Amino acid sequence: MSARTTLLLFLLVAALGAVILGIERYLPSAVDTREVRRGPTRFEKEKVTRIEVLTAENVPLTLVREGSAWRIEKPYDDLADPQKVAALVLTLHGVEWIERIHKEEFDSAEWQKTGLDNPRFKVRLFAGDAPVYECWFGLPAAVENSLYIGIPDHGGEPAWYLAKSDAPAVLQIPAASWRDPKLLRLPAEVITSITLSQPSGQIVLARENEHSPWLLEKPLKTRGSKERITELLSAILNIEITEAKDVATTAKEDAQTAHADEIKVTIESKTRGKSYEFIVKKPADDKQAVTTATTAYRKPVFTVVAKNLLSLWVNPNALRDHLLAQIDGERLEFITISSKTHPEINLRNEEGSWYLQRHGKWDPANGERVARCLNALNTFEILQFAADSAADLTPYGLDDPFQTIAWTPHREKPVKLMFGHNAESTQFFAKYENEPFVYRIDASLLPSLPTDGIKWKGLGALRFTTFALRRITLAHGAFTPVILDYNPVTAEWKATRGGRDVTAELDRVKADQLASNLARFTVQDWASDRSDALQALKTPFFTIQIVLGEPGRLDGPVHEIEILLSPTQPNAETAFYFGQIKDDPDVFYMTHNALLQIVGINVFKPSPAK
Repeated sequence: MSARTTLLLFLLVAALGAVILGIERYLPSAVDTREVRRGPTRFEKEKVTRIEVLTAENVPLTLVREGSAWRIEKPYDDLADPQKVAALVLTLHGVEWIERIHKEEFDSAEWQKTGLDNPRFKVRLFAGDAPVYECWFGLPAAVENSLYIGIPDHGGEPAWYLAKSDAPAVLQIPAASWRDPKLLRLPAEVITSITLSQPSGQIVLARENEHSPWLLEKPLKTRGSKERITELLSAILNIEITEAKDVATTAKEDAQTAHADEIKVTIESKTRGKSYEFIVKKPADDKQAVTTATTAYRKPVFTVVAKNLLSLWVNPNALRDHLLAQIDGERLEFITISSKTHPEINLRNEEGSWYLQRHGKWDPANGERVARCLNALNTFEILQFAADSAADLTPYGLDDPFQTIAWTPHREKPVKLMFGHNAESTQFFAKYENEPFVYRIDASLLPSLPTDGIKWKGLGALRFTTFALRRITLAHGAFTPVILDYNPVTAEWKATRGGRDVTAELDRVKADQLASNLARFTVQDWASDRSDALQALKTPFFTIQIVLGEPGRLDGPVHEIEILLSPTQPNAETAFYFGQIKDDPDVFYMTHNALLQIVGINVFKPSPAK
């Protein structure tokens, strides 16, 4: 082999070696590529119970989960802001690798720019005592939105990455700002008791659960105002901490005794089995929103700010329910109305539909009237708390009430509300049978609770399916009656007038419309006084006779229904008409316009112009 050939081979081998060396140094290996694709170790966010952070200046931040709450263990002891903790865990979980890097790829000056020799933050996550994640955060890199990250003890030595992460933005929050800014962080729905204590007395509010009404337990035992207690809760739960100052333990214990210008607030939660107690100093006036507070469950003394701080110093009467009733209509099974003027009214709820007991049977009730009645009771404002414990009910007419209404919720005892008035009938009062309180009310409530049973009857006077229809006969005064025979199988009509077949003149669309209107015959109201109506209906202005059979069949038995209608004034076109379904004892009112929707339909085609 010549010297020239040897030299060429030597140069070729050297070049190949340089290429291989460059590839190994500057292009990622298969192992590196797999690691980048796999990404960082994923941990289960909900299992993290401890977070340890150490800054480049050796300032620690340790967060520990206690049940559902996070606490700051270092550099001070207090509750942590759960939103910041959640953001930290989420951003740590969302770290993304861009590429694996190696220290030997950088010269000394370049490596210093990564910040990995003295990371800005070192983070460790634990599930119990077991570490589940560890990461070091260096400096930002030249690539947009990227930084250098180190994973310690990666197969015996740290692994370095160019990565994307929002965690440093959360980690750089000052340690003092990790404190929970809420004096009390608790969902309103889990609170079952509120106690407001002052040297002058105590107010206690309680409920069984979030679905139960609030009760004022002390100094009176009565119903609480849902709206005003909700406002009180809002004021308590929105007290914000602006500054914290550690105090000696003995001073803190002394501080848990409320002084004349302070109020002690005790919150209890049956569902969580915990109570929370804090003391707030009274602001100088309603314009001052800043004051101081101490708690039994947090160590520092706090400077706090909140709207409506003075609402904590509330009068018991302000927390009483100023509405006459709190009725959940969806849970009601029965309503009973009694009076001195009419027989007892009984209403029953069956799967959302109300029925009225009348003439020994249960008929559909006027659901809209029931809804209006319940709405009136639930929204009616009490004018005055007339008496908190009346030994003599005579001045209020409640020793012998002129009217009562009782409602029975599902699986509960009936609640009875009694109504009375003074001797002059100028003031009206209400009282629950099993409560000592007497309320003065406005008499305008009473029309929403009619004592005549007919007023609760459903307005659907007649209901049938057109598949059962056989015949409609329309008789108007002295005019010849029109008879419309209907075949429910073929849906065909046949019309006769005075014995003459006039089917060819029939407008079938309007005949169908007439049948549809009669099938859902609805009245305006029912008459309390029937005497004038019965007299007028002896000579009806209009008569509608309906023959019904078995739906969808032409054979089988049939029965007739006859509707009688007359104006409220003889021989006049009036705004209202009396009406009655023959053999039904009740009489109804119908407006002239509603009547025209039925009898005003001309079922015959218009005659051609001559």
